Amino acid sequence: MKSIHNDVVLGTSVAILAALGIHRALGFGADARVFPLLVLGPAVLLGLLIAVRGYLKQTRTGDNPDFFASPGRFFLVAGVMALALIGLKYLGFLTTSALTVPLLSVTLGYRRALPILATTAGFLAMVYIVFIQILSRPLPAEIWTRLGGS
Repeated sequence: MKSIHNDVVLGTSVAILAALGIHRALGFGADARVFPLLVLGPAVLLGLLIAVRGYLKQTRTGDNPDFFASPGRFFLVAGVMALALIGLKYLGFLTTSALTVPLLSVTLGYRRALPILATTAGFLAMVYIVFIQILSRPLPAEIWTRLGGS
C-alpha cells in the first residue's frame, strides 16, 4: 500500500483550513475582514505549494518519511494548544500567550531561558503593538481586568 507523503497531508490541511477561514472571514464587516484575508490568502497558497512539493518529492525520489517523527511530542503540543484555547476564555490573550509560548518552547526541546523569555516578550510586544496600538482591535479581556484590576 502506497502511503501519502506527510507534506502532502500538512499542505492540504493548511490550505483547507485557511480556505475555511476565508469563507468565514467573508462574513465579517469590511474593516474586520481585511487582516484575516491578508493572512489566510497566502496561507492557502503556501499550503498548496507545500502539498505539491511533497507530492513531487515523493514521486521523484520515493521519499516517504514517518508521518510523526515523535508522536508523543505531537500530542503533547496538541494538548498544550487545546489548553491555550481554553485559557483564552478565562485568562485573556496576553496572559495565555505569556504562558503558552514558553511552555511550547520547553515542550519542543528548547531549554535556554534567555531566548525563550526574549521570544515571549517579543511576541507579546508585537501583538500589543499591532492589534491594540495600530489596528485598535480589542483582544480577549485579561483575567485581572475581570477581577477588578485596571
